[in-house]
Amino acid sequence: MTQIKTFEECIAQAGSTKKHLMLGNGFSVSLFPSIFNYKQLAENIESERINMLFDAIDTHDFEFVMRRLLEAVDIVQHYDSSEGITNHIHSDIEELKRTLIHVISKSHPPKPSEITDHQYESCRRFLLNFETGKTYTFNYDLILYWVLMHFNEDKALRLPCDDGFRHPHSDEYIPEEERDTSLHWEIGRENGQSTYYIHGAMHIFSDGSDIEKLSYANLGVPLADQVKNAISQDRFPVFISEGTTEHKLARIKKNGYLSRTFSSLKSITGNLFIFGHSIRDEDDHVFDFINRNNRKLKIFIGLFGSPTEPHNQIIISKIEKWRKSYPLKTFEFYDSSSVDVWGASSNI
Repeated sequence: MTQIKTFEECIAQAGSTKKHLMLGNGFSVSLFPSIFNYKQLAENIESERINMLFDAIDTHDFEFVMRRLLEAVDIVQHYDSSEGITNHIHSDIEELKRTLIHVISKSHPPKPSEITDHQYESCRRFLLNFETGKTYTFNYDLILYWVLMHFNEDKALRLPCDDGFRHPHSDEYIPEEERDTSLHWEIGRENGQSTYYIHGAMHIFSDGSDIEKLSYANLGVPLADQVKNAISQDRFPVFISEGTTEHKLARIKKNGYLSRTFSSLKSITGNLFIFGHSIRDEDDHVFDFINRNNRKLKIFIGLFGSPTEPHNQIIISKIEKWRKSYPLKTFEFYDSSSVDVWGASSNI
């Protein structure tokens, strides 16, 4: 029988060695369950073509639809000598990517004030468990960023939140009002980075070479509004929305920020806590890389709900395979509900 520990038991087992955090969609869903699940996102699809695909495949899962389209390309290209159908499917793939960006930005809570002070405080206590380690997130949304920024002005409460973005070097002879105050990520200037967006995020943009982060401080405009405005001008965030682990890894390798984020995973030591992630095959590029490069890393995986539920049985079965493949590593399960990330169990 699979042993399921509490979060506190796992924190105690990790001891004083470094603890790193990896967040999945469950982190955001547990705060805004009516917004960040695929069913709710799918209801905001405006494209008739994409809606037709979702209906035909009978799913609300964007990654599943993407995977089916990529599989269709692999098959159809052997029969489509004129490449007409293949090109049409590729067009649908690109439209699906744009649609996902649109529905997330449209559905996203408009302001940080949507999170209560009680919820911010509770999340801070959770994140403090990983104060000396690194934080990785698969999520595109602004929730983690909002939490980190909420405490950033108070030195006594500030959380580690260096995402590697810096103000560009300015010539001292350029008048201050003419200097570029935007935030950019550059190779070689990311030393000290502690927060990583594994597949990009809705506030990170790239024109193919320059990688820029939107921030409230620069314009005084709510970040969610800045994102929507940028998208309305056909500027799109750095977003890895490919459906298979192979395609995701290929996209990561083409972006300096994402490839450095991915590469940094091999240097983490001590303990890694995974919260809110279903260990889906679509993210095997990340987990396989960690398992191959961090031989003695202890990994703690959160399970939501009963271990006998089908989705948890899939996770448990996968971790058992990891145990056989990587016998020097420690893999433990904890009950995700044993850590009250957003203070739901208290009176707000």
